[in-house]
Amino acid sequence: MSKKVATIEQIEAIKFPIIMAPFFGVMIPVRLRELNQAQIQSCGDFSLIQTFDDKVTMLSKKRGPDDILSEAIFLHKIVEAALMQPTYSEIMSMFDKDQSINKARETLKELKEKLALAPRGPQKSKLKEEINNIKIWTDYLLPEDFTGFIVSFVLGIDKSDIKKVSEKMLLNAAVLAEKGHDNPADHLDGMWPEVQKGFYIDDINKRAWQLLNDYRERHKKR
Repeated sequence: MSKKVATIEQIEAIKFPIIMAPFFGVMIPVRLRELNQAQIQSCGDFSLIQTFDDKVTMLSKKRGPDDILSEAIFLHKIVEAALMQPTYSEIMSMFDKDQSINKARETLKELKEKLALAPRGPQKSKLKEEINNIKIWTDYLLPEDFTGFIVSFVLGIDKSDIKKVSEKMLLNAAVLAEKGHDNPADHLDGMWPEVQKGFYIDDINKRAWQLLNDYRERHKKR
């Protein structure tokens, strides 16, 4: 009796499943790949760990067009790297038929030409701000429900304990690592998804050493 051999399509379906993702509130089928450490880090420098200082900074700092644009660029890079079917280009091409977006792109082109000729000063800064505001609308069009869902899925956030990691845990892990001549992640047990494990461990190590250094700097000045 001959054994059945899985086809490439069947293997692909197992490794890269089709899941339902929200898109402007409507569920659509997409095929995704989970991203490994190198693929995640190629999209930008960021951390999944939010400390008390991070929260204070977010509350005290007014988010400007540069901040919003940087976040949009990062999210779209993650989505682009993760989408297999439909592809990122295929989804983005849907917006090419929107006349209001095309008109905004023409305005953006004109503003960029003005920026190239503008002298340094308030006028140039104002043009940059206007350009960033329009770029968010013309170049980074994917809805927040879609980007948020994709990022959470491909980074394995819901399968991890990363949101449980506190500032105190990181500081304790850094102190233990210093004494043991190893790394903070060696002293912090948790669920870290296999595909993204390298990224999670690197994130924990960087944030823990940074917190320990900041803690000592603050107390040195007292």
